[in-house]
Amino acid sequence: MDKVFIEGLKVDAVIGVFDWEKQVRQPLVFDLEMAWDIRQAAATDDLAFALNYAAVTEYVENFVRAQHFQLLESLIERLADELIKEFGMPWLSIRVEKPAVVPQARAVGLKIERGEY
Repeated sequence: MDKVFIEGLKVDAVIGVFDWEKQVRQPLVFDLEMAWDIRQAAATDDLAFALNYAAVTEYVENFVRAQHFQLLESLIERLADELIKEFGMPWLSIRVEKPAVVPQARAVGLKIERGEY
């Protein structure tokens, strides 16, 4: 299986457990890898057979901006579920960073894999 990827997608989100976090937008940085068989798209040179990474990017941005989760765990799990349903990919990996939340670290975050590869 081939992989389509999006790296370093920055989206501002309302996320966090503290009161101040619920009042501001904080940057989140996403890396996505999505399983997709590219052979038909390659053979036909037709976007209809490709996993449209521009559409995936727009979906992620709209989803994250519209939600208000306390935990990254909740956000990333729901996002993975929605992406699989919306685009029909058999497997994906999502990594999300919350930069500058821990002063001693460049970022903290999570990485999950869902579906079957």
